[in-house]
Amino acid sequence: MAQRVRTTPRKRPRQDRSKATVDAILAATAQVLVKDGYDRTSTNRVAERAGVSVGSVYQYFPNKEALVGELVDRYSREILDLLLGELATLASHPPEIVAPRLVATMVRIKQQDPLLARVLREQIPRVGRMQRYEKQLGEIVAAVAAYLDGHRARLRHDDVEVAAFIAVHTVDAATHAGVCAGELDADTLTRHVTDLALAYLLRDPEAAQRRVKV
Repeated sequence: MAQRVRTTPRKRPRQDRSKATVDAILAATAQVLVKDGYDRTSTNRVAERAGVSVGSVYQYFPNKEALVGELVDRYSREILDLLLGELATLASHPPEIVAPRLVATMVRIKQQDPLLARVLREQIPRVGRMQRYEKQLGEIVAAVAAYLDGHRARLRHDDVEVAAFIAVHTVDAATHAGVCAGELDADTLTRHVTDLALAYLLRDPEAAQRRVKV
């Protein structure tokens, strides 16, 4: 039986200096991954780019799979924390306010580095992160469903959980595709994806848009 490749760090940094080293290693990993692609990425290339010894890399990460896996974890955690934070802040607002803010947040995160966003999404299954990524999306779906539950009278669909699932996954896929294609500016992408989400969720999104300025 083939030995399973480890895709998690050996240990977590505890001191500020070691945290800075790990941050530099991961930043270098992102640069090498975007420039050279996954197959040509190696711990030696990452160490050289980060300006550290390869031993320093191995102190925390056993291989490139663990490096890329940690990048995916950090990236998806950033999206999760920002979206849940936005939703908590906007909990008392109507969907016409909440939807564009959440969509704009997803677009903004992905536009920070579109090439990295694309590469990391491609490597999610390869570094054993699909289950974790789906779990984090599930947390967003649950939060959106809880929010939508307070607006049942305005929804087109009786099953709030299903509506939240479809809306979240559609927005995630559409913003990712729009950003990675590089052909749409942030405002255009946000507006169109927001219209898509509201048209799916609400009974009369056009009338609602006229009542609420977004």
